[in-house]
Amino acid sequence: METRQEPPPGAHLKNWWLHRLQSRVVSGARSELVASLFDIPPLKACQTWIGCEKGWEDNWTTTPTQSGAKTPWLVGMITGESGAGKTTLANHAWPGAINANCLDWPADCALAELFPPELTVHQVTRLLSGVGLASPPVWLRAAGALSTGQRFRAQTARLIALALTQPGQTLVMDEFATGIDLETARATSVGVARLARQLKIPLVAVTARHELTDWLDPDWVARPTVLESPTQIPSQTTFCRRLLRGRPPICLRLGRCHRAHWPLFRSHHYLNTSLAPSAICLGAWLTAVAGQPVSQTLVGFSAWVKALDKPGYREHRTVVLPPWQGMGVGQALANWSASLLAGLGQPVWSTTGHPALVAARLRSTQWRQTRPMGLVHAEVGKTHATCRLTAGFRFQGQPMQANRARAILDRKTKCQTASPPQA
Repeated sequence: METRQEPPPGAHLKNWWLHRLQSRVVSGARSELVASLFDIPPLKACQTWIGCEKGWEDNWTTTPTQSGAKTPWLVGMITGESGAGKTTLANHAWPGAINANCLDWPADCALAELFPPELTVHQVTRLLSGVGLASPPVWLRAAGALSTGQRFRAQTARLIALALTQPGQTLVMDEFATGIDLETARATSVGVARLARQLKIPLVAVTARHELTDWLDPDWVARPTVLESPTQIPSQTTFCRRLLRGRPPICLRLGRCHRAHWPLFRSHHYLNTSLAPSAICLGAWLTAVAGQPVSQTLVGFSAWVKALDKPGYREHRTVVLPPWQGMGVGQALANWSASLLAGLGQPVWSTTGHPALVAARLRSTQWRQTRPMGLVHAEVGKTHATCRLTAGFRFQGQPMQANRARAILDRKTKCQTASPPQA
């Protein structure tokens, strides 16, 4: 299909992007019959006008800084129905952008090897965890063995990595979240927008899934539209700026759960080991998304045991199911669990080597680092991870009231998720 850009249709639309798509007129007996039956001139059928206000060119966001100055936008969204010109607009507005065509996918290469060589392992794992692909075993899996959702998240992380190596370039993600389940699309939208803002990477998501707008939380939304003629004025707004609101809330119910639920989470934990017999098992059930009640589903699991060489409790396993990784569920569950155990009057510890969890603990005011990232020295008679880099933390948040903590821990648990105990 040949394309040609046309001048604006008038002074009243001087900030207007107008484009004509023109394909070659072809003829045949059947097509001529269809044209005559429906009274459609072949030339008109092969011509389409697309228009949209060019608000993205102003390059500023409506969210002011503390000084009141305007700042450049970092996350944009182009949405609309199929055939409305979303991809055409993105290609013309950012002709040299980083996009999925810049990536190759050798099927027999591990995912961790598909990132630019100048990035460190820490940077790579931060990006993968940031988009919700937080399972180290998946990082070692061949690219050809990834599921559709895993490949989408991996592609998102790789594109951000490529943008890191080309400062100033805009990242355009066409067909964003197409063919992905809603939970994964929501979580990845939250993660990619957060990374784009943290790393100062201009990102444009092109998608027909307008329901992701609140989760992506863009600075602006463009909605190109098909026009009947170059002089037509659309009846609806084709561009709008947004005040950032943060992602919609998700509601969790936290409480005791049965250890028999561990097999549901085991394969998603980076250590992939069995639970200690004495583990205290706690869970997070999803109850509502964006204010809408949902069927209560166990999405997070956290197990805690007595500390090995000091008083108190330590974190044993904390896992979140993949569709909800990157949404803060694991951190919320771990903080609540630590508060509950601290309510018994005991110190609470955590030793972890997961890059995302270490970064979250360093940012949190509820945890204090007690040991920097490094190797643990083996001790006679005790089992330690002596070949992994780990960091140590102590919980310093508000302890739960002792009577409430004991009441929760004394509740009986059943191997079911339909009626979780209320925290």
